[in-house]
Amino acid sequence: MQEIRRLPDSELEVMKVVWDAAAPVTRSDIQNALRDKSWATPTFQALLARLEEKGFLTHEKNGNTFVYTALIPCAEYLAVESRTALGRMFGGSPARLVAALHQTDSLTDADVDELYAYLCELKEGRL
Repeated sequence: MQEIRRLPDSELEVMKVVWDAAAPVTRSDIQNALRDKSWATPTFQALLARLEEKGFLTHEKNGNTFVYTALIPCAEYLAVESRTALGRMFGGSPARLVAALHQTDSLTDADVDELYAYLCELKEGRL
């Protein structure tokens, strides 16, 4: 199994479009979803090529169109990314993450209630 590495923001933006589609997408579909980025065509093609080299995407030619499919599921990438961020910024401690959110007033009462309910379900083995 290949090691999943963190993607640069631009490549992650492309992958989010592919993951959100949940089906093979054309290059045009991806470009249309990211039209606010104003990437030149060569830049966009380079992003797709890098994602293929890294093993995140594959493509097939369907007539005159390239169709892209994710090789790495979003959930798998998010698990790796979450562990990396948690380890890098909070010493691997989920409690430190929550404390940092609290200290910056980033948690609302509703957020705390949601976290509490989730943790209770997790502890009871319902998740």
